[in-house]
Parts: sequence; structure tokens; C-alpha cells
Amino acid sequence: MSRPILCDRRSFISGALAVPFIGGCRSFGCRNKPPRRVNANEKVNVGIIGCGVIAKGTNVPGFLKDPRCRVTVACDMVKVAPGYFYGEKPKGAAKSDVFEGDIKYDSKVPRDVCGSTIVKNQIDAHYGDKACREVFDWRDVVNDPAIDAVCICTPDHWHAIIAIAAMRAGKHVFCQKPMSLSIAEGKAMAKVAKETGVTFQTGNQGRSNVNYIFAEMLALNGYGGRITGGLVTIPGGDHWIGHGRSEARSPLPKWMSPEAWEMWQGPAEHWEGNAFIPSIHEPTCWRFNKRYGNGMVADFGAHEFDEIQRGLGTDYTGPVRVENVTSDLRPDAERTVFSWAKTFSFDFVYANGVRIEVRQLSKEKGIPRQTVWHTEKGDIGVKAGKIVVPGELKDFAWKDFKKTDKFIYRPQENHWHEADFIDGILQERQCCAPCEVGHRTISMAHIANACIQLRLDGIGWDPAKEVFTGPHAAEAMAKCYASEYHNGWELDV
Repeated sequence: MSRPILCDRRSFISGALAVPFIGGCRSFGCRNKPPRRVNANEKVNVGIIGCGVIAKGTNVPGFLKDPRCRVTVACDMVKVAPGYFYGEKPKGAAKSDVFEGDIKYDSKVPRDVCGSTIVKNQIDAHYGDKACREVFDWRDVVNDPAIDAVCICTPDHWHAIIAIAAMRAGKHVFCQKPMSLSIAEGKAMAKVAKETGVTFQTGNQGRSNVNYIFAEMLALNGYGGRITGGLVTIPGGDHWIGHGRSEARSPLPKWMSPEAWEMWQGPAEHWEGNAFIPSIHEPTCWRFNKRYGNGMVADFGAHEFDEIQRGLGTDYTGPVRVENVTSDLRPDAERTVFSWAKTFSFDFVYANGVRIEVRQLSKEKGIPRQTVWHTEKGDIGVKAGKIVVPGELKDFAWKDFKKTDKFIYRPQENHWHEADFIDGILQERQCCAPCEVGHRTISMAHIANACIQLRLDGIGWDPAKEVFTGPHAAEAMAKCYASEYHNGWELDV
């Protein structure tokens, strides 16, 4: 694919494009720049792309407390955006027309108010200066020669395009989960990560969690005997209650400019009349429409399916079938806006016959979030955040693992997910959640979602060739395998 000329934002908004509008190098002939190398006595310069609640509350604080790096850029198309919350609105949540302009990050700014200005001020307050740059266009971060690494905290429909452009530019990438919007996107990301040799960290904090790693080590090394099955429970839902389930269109809110709206949509197909639909376009709501996200199966499966994979030793492969798929998916005519099922269940089946049941958690029924392997001696896993083991393993400790055991990589002591990413950059190695692993994990969600979307009770999967198999394979490959790109954007593979 030839490299494009990157036009200015004004010509992009006006639609005056002569070539596809793709991220990456600013000149022809620049395919892959070598990975950024940082000396041990230098700081890793990190750019934040996407300044929502995950960036503000998780990733930015993680980078700020690491003295080996410096966050130098906060990038978002919106300077101040209210209402970043999950589920119910918190008391005193900001209204969409209240916060405009430059707001200082202090105790007077509610937790759910985000945006590039808010995150910039958060960063400046930590460092005690005003050095952090505030940027509208993510390509200005990717093409900045002073940036060593990027942290991508955008909605899912942007992940692959930005991550691939950043890797091509030699930047190391921390990409939030769910890593991709489709199987084809994940394959492309993993391919480019391997080609470029950059350090890549999938933003699945569970892979840095010592409780998960401890339980996975027990399961993987047979301390419970043979694994006979497993259970994963994750939340359901097809919208956030606090936002409602309305399909009503509305004018752009005051905090979203027309230019910002174009950039937010990016490669996603525009709605009729370029409509703004608050129930899926207000912060955090996008995950319930397939143009931008893959519902709760992907949002939480990105965590739990990954833990199951490590305990089974299948990080770089996966199941061979999805079976017993049920859901309350609405008729096609009723899910134009809200694409995914509210309730669902299914099983992953592996080549050795192990069956992992995926069910929904229920506070009412006392079913917590969990990842559990059934073994001959009893259940091993993490349930409601606590380690579960058979009685005879209740006194087992880290020191009791044998040198001959298969060891799961564990970040250095007191090194959290962002710190492990910086470790990887400075040590020129991969981290605990590399791109290929993140791709394999989220592929499981995509396979299950394909069954839900096509209303199938199951489908086969070849993890070596990464294709659907058996009855309905052709339909799944045609309708559920790859993402669509619009508005001049393409995936640079």
C-alpha cells in the first residue's frame, strides 16, 4: 500500500480528500522506523492518546508514579467532557452543558470530568510545571520525534489504526483492552508488532495481578491434578442504566465541536445526517454499538478469558469450538443502535476436551465475578478478587513452587502494569501482556460474539489458521471476521 499524504484538519473536515486518510509517517517511503531506544539514564517520554476515565484514573496515575518516564502529551479531540462513568450516574455527576473551557484539575472537579485539558492539568500538577502539551490530533503524537511510547485509551474502533501507525513510527505501544474490534484487526496488530519489534503492552491489568498469577501457576502445573473444566462469570447488559436506552438523536453537546465529532467517529460509519445519539455517543456508552465496541462479552472477557488461557497454557492458541450459545439478542430491526445482547451464556471447548463455561455474574443470586478451573482436587482460581484453592493447598505459598514448574512471567515486585511496560522498553523486551497474547484473548470474545450475532448455537475455530470452521464458517468469515472502515480511513497493513 502506498503511503498517503496527510492533509490538514480543515481539508479533512471539509471532505476535500484526494487520498485515503491514514495515520503514520508524514512522507512517502517510510514503512517501519526502528523501535525507539532509551538509555537507562534517560526518561521514557510517553504520550497519552484518549483522555477519558481510564486514562485519568488508571493509566496516567500509573505512569506518573514511575520516575523512569515522563508524560509529555495529553491528546484528545475534546478538551473538557463530563459524564465519564460506568453504569449508574454518581451523585453530583456533571451535566453536559456545565463544564466548558479550561478547568483546573483539583478537588472541585468531579471524578467523572475528563478531556485533554483535565488530564494535562493532572499531569502538570504532578510535575509542578506546565510542560505537558495538549493535542487534538493523535497523529501529532505518533509523528512527534520526541515521543518514545504512546498509551492508547480511545474507544475500541480507533485501537488498531492508531496502534499500527504508532508501531510503524517506531513508538512502543500500551493499548487498552479490548485490544481490537475484530479478529482481522488483532491479526494485523500482532503482525506489525512482530515486524517492528516494538514493546507492546495490552492494557489488561489482570496479567500483572499476583493473585491471578498464583492461581494460574497452580492450575498450569497440575497442583490440583488434571483440569476437568472451568467457569468464568462476567457482567451482562446492553446499555448503561445511567444513560438510558433511548435511540433519540440530539444536537451536538456544547463540549463536542463539529471538528471533534468528525475525529471521534474516525473510521466508523456516520449515522444518517451525521446524527449524535447520546445513549451511545456520550462517554463510555460506545461499547454497546458494534461500530465502536463489542459489548460486555469483549469488555470483560478481555480480562477473564485471558486468565483462563494462562492457566491452561494456551496463551498463543485458543479453543477449537464455541458451544451452547444462548442470548436474548433482539430482532435485527431493534438493534441498530444497541447491537448486543443483554444476557448470554456459552462454552469454550479446547482440543483436549476441557470445557470452560461462561456465565453472567449476579449479585442477586450471589454469583460474583470469577475465573475458576475445575480440577480433580477441587476448584482453583480467583473469586470476587480472592484466591480459591482446594483444602489441601490452603497453605501453599510461592516458595513451594518447584524449579521444574512452568513459570508464568511475573512483573518485578511492586511493578504495576505501566511500570512493566517501562521495564520492557528499557530492557528491550516484551511485557507481561504482549500483542499476540492480547489478540488471542480478545479473539475468543469475537468468536463468541459471532455466534450471538448470527444466532448460532456454536461454531468451530481453527486456532492455528485463525479461521472459523465447519457449518456456518463461510457466513461467519464474511460477516464477523473483519472491521469496516469509512470516511477515508484504512488499516495500514
